Amino acid sequence: MKKTTIIVALMCLITGVAFAQNLLHYWNFNDSPASETNWPQPIPATNGSGEITYTFSEAWTFAGTNINGEAGEINGGSFCPRGGLDNINDGEYFTIIAPTDGMENIVVSYATRKTTTGFNSHEILYTTDGTTWNPKETLSLDGFENNWVASQVFTIDFSAIPAVNDNPNFAVRIVLTGVSSAVGNNRVDNLKVIGASAGGVATPTFNPPAGAFTQPVNVAISTTTPGATIRYTIDGTEPTASSTVYNTPINISSTTTVKAKAWADGLNPSMTATAAYMFPVVIENLTQLRQQAADNTTLYYVSGPAILTFKQSNRNQKFFQDAGAAILIDDPSNIITSNYQIGDAVEGLTGKLNMYFETLQFLPTLDPGPAESSGNYIHIPTVTVAQLNGDIGTNNYQSRLVLINDLSFDSPSGNYTTNPAVSYPIHDATGSMTFRTSFYGVDYIDTPMHVGNFSARGLIAHFQGTAQITPRMLADFNPVSNNDEVQTPAQVALIGNYPNPFNPETTIKFQMGKAAPATIEIYNQKGQIVKSFDFAQAKAGVNNIVWNGLDNNGSSVSSGVYFFRLKSGSYSSTKKMVLMK
Repeated sequence: MKKTTIIVALMCLITGVAFAQNLLHYWNFNDSPASETNWPQPIPATNGSGEITYTFSEAWTFAGTNINGEAGEINGGSFCPRGGLDNINDGEYFTIIAPTDGMENIVVSYATRKTTTGFNSHEILYTTDGTTWNPKETLSLDGFENNWVASQVFTIDFSAIPAVNDNPNFAVRIVLTGVSSAVGNNRVDNLKVIGASAGGVATPTFNPPAGAFTQPVNVAISTTTPGATIRYTIDGTEPTASSTVYNTPINISSTTTVKAKAWADGLNPSMTATAAYMFPVVIENLTQLRQQAADNTTLYYVSGPAILTFKQSNRNQKFFQDAGAAILIDDPSNIITSNYQIGDAVEGLTGKLNMYFETLQFLPTLDPGPAESSGNYIHIPTVTVAQLNGDIGTNNYQSRLVLINDLSFDSPSGNYTTNPAVSYPIHDATGSMTFRTSFYGVDYIDTPMHVGNFSARGLIAHFQGTAQITPRMLADFNPVSNNDEVQTPAQVALIGNYPNPFNPETTIKFQMGKAAPATIEIYNQKGQIVKSFDFAQAKAGVNNIVWNGLDNNGSSVSSGVYFFRLKSGSYSSTKKMVLMK
């Protein structure tokens, strides 16, 4: 799917429900109260007429997430019941007042997270008469992280309870139990109530769905209700009975939010469907990325591969590097849910740039999807302390994995410690800098500090005008190249194609460690070869092939998904591309 729209769709509706669903009530908790104060009651829905009340003595707000959010959702705030300063709020609850007039097949969902001593279960009750509370189910938070994680979304399906349908008195009560400290808590965000319209027009759908694109797209809108008229807007306003009638696909070439609604005689109008189409600035590599504006607004897409050098659970941070530069991804909302390992090459990093003190950070907006390849060679430059100190302000080495030889601590004593991080003065023959234990849980913490001269690989940071190095693991000290899991070069690699989607042509790139025979074969979805490129001797380095959408007979192929495979010796790799006419 990543290659179909370059990256995954911007937002997805809840899966696992067979009927078409509409949004009834939605709380994103972005209009949060001041720090360390309770939410004022009732909490009105961001969308819809619903309200939330609660009995907790403490219900604060902390940073939220866009997991389970609607299109355009930001991290914003969250609803956070706490254990409380004066008493433990075990068994207290919050109530979701959510009328379902004209709707059926009701589903409630929300993203959540917990601290170590936070509530560990949510007991779900509901009412259909506004008085009697009926048990529905109890949801366990065992194993939940104190992070926003895509899998930590509770979904409560009321579709099998007819009395919930078309009910102005429907409400849900969520009882929180198992808290073990005054500061233990759960956060809840992006709580939504959805349902299917009873006796209404089916909500329109978009093809292609919302997502990020590098070329103009023609967006088709449809509804399953026969004879319905669809009206739409592209300026963010709500469609009305006088809005533009949809007849033919809409050509979109810049970031646009499309809203659509359908009408039919004798039926209630549909719910409004919304899709955001994003057109990021395409960047080829991390060197170019670091030269862009860090305005936390412009959306960037890195088309070239970047290799993971380190990751940590703290703020879900990830360090990516290519041959020329590196970037730190700061991802507290866990936007990137794909599981990458050191040495994985990833294409399609998408997000915004932001400065955090002296550090350039990349804030992701979409998950790039699975790694393109694993075990890749990482170019690790050998530098001196003087080079790193001289780089402050230029930042060519910031967030990069580098190697420094003949290092010495000024006063080594005891073990490496962290939490909080510790700064140790360190030097080589060219100058002094800081060795900082910024990564929690790495294997050299609580081991003896190195004495005398040694070599170290590490990631470079800047703080208050000083350069810092932080090794990732014990193996980064006095590294031996043949034991380094990321040092074995990949001699042959299928890099990818650009643009993708494309019309009328695209360029396929692949890399050869040395001149050797190679073949590129392009297949359709039936597995039939439509085009072949044979190289008796592909050159060493990067090779480019332009495919103009013609098959081996010189005929134009149809729009759709195609696969291209590189074969050279024992190497074989396949990627996906989309021709959109």
